[in-house]
Amino acid sequence: MVLIRYSLLDFKAKMKKYSTGFGNKFAPYGRSIAIWIPVYFIVFVFMLGGGARSDIASLPLLRGGSVLFALWAAFQLSQDDWRRIRVPLVLTLALTVWIALQLVPLPPSVWHDLPGREIVAQLDELLGQSDVWRPISMTPSQTWNALLAMTVVLAGLLVAASLKSDDLPRVMFSFVIIGCASCVIGLFQALSGAGSSSYFYRITNDGAIVGLFANRNHHAIFLAWDVLIASILFRDELMRKRSRSMVRFGLAVAIILLTVVAVLIGSRAGLAAIVASFVVSYIVVAFAWYSRTPRVGRLLSDRGAGFVSPRGIFLALPPIILALSVGIALALSSRVSSVTRIRGEVLADDMRILAWPTVEAMISKFWLLGSGFGSFAQVFKIYEPDSLLQPTYFNHAHNDFAEVIISGGIFFAILIACAVLWVSWKISRRGLRNLVRGYRGDTRLPAILIILIAVGASLVDYPLRVPSLQVFLIWVIVISCSPPPPRAVGPK
Repeated sequence: MVLIRYSLLDFKAKMKKYSTGFGNKFAPYGRSIAIWIPVYFIVFVFMLGGGARSDIASLPLLRGGSVLFALWAAFQLSQDDWRRIRVPLVLTLALTVWIALQLVPLPPSVWHDLPGREIVAQLDELLGQSDVWRPISMTPSQTWNALLAMTVVLAGLLVAASLKSDDLPRVMFSFVIIGCASCVIGLFQALSGAGSSSYFYRITNDGAIVGLFANRNHHAIFLAWDVLIASILFRDELMRKRSRSMVRFGLAVAIILLTVVAVLIGSRAGLAAIVASFVVSYIVVAFAWYSRTPRVGRLLSDRGAGFVSPRGIFLALPPIILALSVGIALALSSRVSSVTRIRGEVLADDMRILAWPTVEAMISKFWLLGSGFGSFAQVFKIYEPDSLLQPTYFNHAHNDFAEVIISGGIFFAILIACAVLWVSWKISRRGLRNLVRGYRGDTRLPAILIILIAVGASLVDYPLRVPSLQVFLIWVIVISCSPPPPRAVGPK
């Protein structure tokens, strides 16, 4: 990795030397384009990477484009930038190597002795194919897909490392705009019904509000994250010396829109996430509103007017507007919302609960080396009891921590643990003092809650298998754990 880094730096120095005269002429245009490339990357990933299936037609374009973005970012990174992401980069490369090792063919005598391969070994003996070399992965094609999927992860990490401090507002606003666009698309999907051309993916929650995603749960989690981003931008606007009323109004509308649509989506995990996000966002914005002037730092005004004051009325409006919006939307909609799903479904009938004993049995079989990345759906069929047979298939464990052990073994679990420890250490080093109050550009609180929502959602679903959500979380972690330096101005 060190050799690659210094080779890139040396190549950059030579290119700069040979192109000084030509580059100076077009430098202003190049800089104006370059500062928008991270935003182009975000839009590119969200347009093409909203699903977790391996047969999505847009994946080759997404991965090929990600390689180009990764190369661009690699040439932008300084030594300090490489140093900022060295731990996540090492962990990502280690994961990539482990996926590749699962594709290396093993001698039959070794492969047949691996846990969980007994049925295949018996079939080999019956068919007279006991001398076939096979890799660790029981589904090599799916593991190849997982290996190619790492191009998006690496690109997301490198482009995030190329960001400077003055890029962050532009990037965060782009996330909010994408979230609002996804809400509008989702509402159109709800109005147009199942089979509409507004659905971007062939295998999807037809008739549901999925927006830019294939799965409504993933859409709801993204909107919950987006509410936190919008609230931090709102707080920063309140802390500005020069008021931008239209920006504040737009962010307030965005928060309400994102929250209402998330409730209507019909995701129970998403409902829990959006409630937590809205409550924290409301507290952050309310605190900034009351603290924006030296004399106003408490809930009651100087004259004891409380919420009768203009400030109090302003703070009381969002919950009222949100409650009315959700109530009207639920009353006018015949759709199955998150609230009606909680009220109408029996938890014991949930396939995730019924399949858990089988998932536990698979963990006990494959915990050492794993069954292969992406192999869960096929391997589950080997252990699936007759009582769980349905016209549909169980595509994931709906507990990504369990599936991590099943597909990647103990080594993958160790990498995840190392990543959690690094993030926890980085956040603790930045301190937790004045977490709610914050300061302009402070992303500690939303980052912590976004990570907690990701962990909670991964216990019942698989949101971090979606490329766009992977990139979103990577950017939040890099920005919050290793804040980017200011962009250099003028000659070095």
